[in-house]
Amino acid sequence: MANAERENLIYRGLLQSDDGIITKIVDSNTKAITFQTTFGLNDQLIERLKNQSEDIVFSERSRIARLGVQIKCDPPTADALAGDRVTLNQVASPVIPGYPGLKALREFITLGLPVGRLVFCDPEALLTSDEVLEAIERSQLKLPASTTISADGRIVIAPHKVICELKEPLDQEALGRILLREDGRELLNRYQVRKSVPALNIAPGKGAVTTCSMYLNEHYVVLQSGFELGRNLPATVLDPIKTRGIRIYLEIVNHTRHPIVNPLISAKVYNAAKSKNSVHPKKSTGNGSFFSYRQMRELEKRFASPKPNSCHYLDKPVALIEGKKNAIKNARIFVNGPDKTCEASRALCAVARRDFSPTSECSHEYATSKLAEAFKNSPGVLAVKYFPNLIEHRDIINLACDGKIKALYFFEPSCEHGPFLSQLDHNRLQEYDAFGIEVYWVSGLNGCLMVHTMRDGLGYFVLPERLADFHKSMLFAFYGSNMRLSKEGQGRLGELMDALIAFWGQSIGIVTGGGSGVMEQANTLARNRGILSGANFLDITDQALTTDVDFCQVFQATCRHSRQKWFEVASFPIFNVGGLGSLEELGITLCNMKLSILEQVPVILFDTESRKGYWNGIARQIHAMIDHGRAPAWIQDNIVITDDPAEVIDAYRTRLQLF
Repeated sequence: MANAERENLIYRGLLQSDDGIITKIVDSNTKAITFQTTFGLNDQLIERLKNQSEDIVFSERSRIARLGVQIKCDPPTADALAGDRVTLNQVASPVIPGYPGLKALREFITLGLPVGRLVFCDPEALLTSDEVLEAIERSQLKLPASTTISADGRIVIAPHKVICELKEPLDQEALGRILLREDGRELLNRYQVRKSVPALNIAPGKGAVTTCSMYLNEHYVVLQSGFELGRNLPATVLDPIKTRGIRIYLEIVNHTRHPIVNPLISAKVYNAAKSKNSVHPKKSTGNGSFFSYRQMRELEKRFASPKPNSCHYLDKPVALIEGKKNAIKNARIFVNGPDKTCEASRALCAVARRDFSPTSECSHEYATSKLAEAFKNSPGVLAVKYFPNLIEHRDIINLACDGKIKALYFFEPSCEHGPFLSQLDHNRLQEYDAFGIEVYWVSGLNGCLMVHTMRDGLGYFVLPERLADFHKSMLFAFYGSNMRLSKEGQGRLGELMDALIAFWGQSIGIVTGGGSGVMEQANTLARNRGILSGANFLDITDQALTTDVDFCQVFQATCRHSRQKWFEVASFPIFNVGGLGSLEELGITLCNMKLSILEQVPVILFDTESRKGYWNGIARQIHAMIDHGRAPAWIQDNIVITDDPAEVIDAYRTRLQLF
């Protein structure tokens, strides 16, 4: 399992296996493919398998179910356990018309395909009807508006009156990308479109892909597959991290002899927080998994006066830290330079070191190249003054491949751009994550140690003590001007934030552009209310940075447009009073929704200063675009212009069809 996936499992409050991988094809005919799937289990799940196997369910991988494929299997038992692995016989068959059949799927339902997970559903964590209602009243749980709650706590959900269809047939290349690649789900979002229907009618022996809305935070929901008014594909587990109010897919089949009109899906709600089997991240200490900010600043002092070097580019020393006892004190320092003094001038050096071609005047003998033989038996930790360049990155990856490095600390993102990273640097951070290297920023920006973590495919630096909150909280993108709001405007912004907390609960946060003005005010208001405060900083000169944040990312000026992707970590966008920058960001947001890169969610244009009409020009322009056939009509339905926080909440409740 990829490091990012493993990391996300920590925060979900679920006891579940690794992705089950097909290890053997048993049979393949015109109707179904039979195969064996092997699941990796941790010690806790092994114990549950031995003692409570009846509470372990198979949850099919979402992207496979959304292609209309049903995977069935008998419940796992301890008899199938071999070490930390369990192998199950499973049968896959296409059950929903309009989606690829076995002829197309047979190429991909084969050895190595991940098909789903085994999840332990703790009966002690199952909510009663009173507990479900209490969670709803406390804004800890949002269920579809159509939800019925039975006396035993079971909920019954009526899906949206929509059918999800493929806008065009999938060729083998697209199908392979959806099933095999990391970005497959995002590609499927672009192919799979929603069609409103007067009633959801499923004929006997047929099926449909539809949706509902739900928000889970400290809970998880298990959809039941045996309800006679609608049978969902095998035991889908909706986890607390991914289920954040937006489109939740349901794959419903009709195994009866009669049509089902407006099907209902039965489900159980579990409290992930109360489950004694929840997995929580380890607490990090100064002598544990990471060194403290103070310790690393002490080490940095040893970088200041390196021994004489043969290289002009002296400011790239590397410290190798091994062991725990007196680790910082005994760290070995390595510096740049070839064996002989470089003959290039300082001016030529500055240019040549950015030229990595064979004809470069620079020998590119960085300190990282001297580390391969320096490690002892156990993996060590590297500390570098500046975030690694291309050659240093290569050396570090080679060390990772040899199992010699477990963590990387850096003090400055760039020797030329100060506290800002390039797009290539962001790519390197993702590669470090893939190789299992923990990355820490000894940040002078806010005087804190921050750890790099991935969420939804995006990398952020987070205060270690807020890691769990960062992964669990639902985020809002707060856009706005670098000009400050009036006292009345700031008060209205605070009222909006209070309304969001009252409706969605305390486990939310905001991410801004990290600048001055409205952005700074929003970040401060969030911090004062105890919710997450984050920023995507950009290297620009016309505004100061708001550095008192719980999480952040930093971008050089050349990353201005690619930086916008990092706002996709947020579930919902809110545009406060802003200028040209906010207008550009609004355009990107709406365009990404049109292209199905983002979900179709309410886009709030909040008239923070209540000037009665600040955003009206936008509404007129979009209406004109729709009239001329240059924008889809649904765009207008997703835009909410208001200065009233209550209307914002009403938009979320009604347009997402929440309880």
